Amino acid sequence: MKEYVMKLLPRLFLIPALLLSLAPVVIHASQQSYLSESPNGRYRVLVEQVLDRRVADKIFFRYPIILENIQTPDRHFETVDAGPSLVHETDKKTFTITWDNGNPPQLKAVRFDWASDSLKYFMYLEVLDGVWKTYFVDINKGTTTDITADLEEALVDKTDFHDWDCQQPRFQVVQWIQPDLVFLKLTSICGKNKEKENSDLFYVNDSVLFDSQQVKTVSHCSECKDEKALKKFNDYYTKSLPTPTPTAEETPTSQ
Repeated sequence: MKEYVMKLLPRLFLIPALLLSLAPVVIHASQQSYLSESPNGRYRVLVEQVLDRRVADKIFFRYPIILENIQTPDRHFETVDAGPSLVHETDKKTFTITWDNGNPPQLKAVRFDWASDSLKYFMYLEVLDGVWKTYFVDINKGTTTDITADLEEALVDKTDFHDWDCQQPRFQVVQWIQPDLVFLKLTSICGKNKEKENSDLFYVNDSVLFDSQQVKTVSHCSECKDEKALKKFNDYYTKSLPTPTPTAEETPTSQ
């Protein structure tokens, strides 16, 4: 019996040591910060600190941006990981979020544009300093799609053709035309010379129609005023409607 107790004691001493080594992970992994809430108050977007890996005595975290059902938090999914432009890790292995100096303060490195049905939204995220990406999140499908290149394609083709020196375009939601069609506008500041500093700058814009079911751009209008672009996009919608099948009474017959 004495021999058994002596063998057991080292194992018992190992348990508190193991718990102590795990304690910081449990504490830090529980930190969250809320970023946005859906118009109907049912969903929220948050960023959470999650243990990524441990190398020797160093702990590394990642910071997934999560879509969560407020009433049932177990129903959630990760969208993308936040980068250093949004999340700043402290010496104490906690993190802070970057806000601007506005009144009220706004998040500096991320912006959300929700659809009125609260089931989808656009997330405009600064992934690295000065580098932004646009994501489309569909809550029903539980999917997140990087649509940056798709939205910017026509505008980038135009600026490349003229060999202009342009900033990365910024986008804004103008309006949802239909439940699945949204009118977006992209704007970029450009100069005509890539080789030297430009003193004369100008704006270049492209209006885009995005189909949230197909998750892609289906039409665009370069340098269009909103009224012209809206007319073009409404025409697209009308033409995309299926042609009604004629009934027996409407079907012409030969006499």
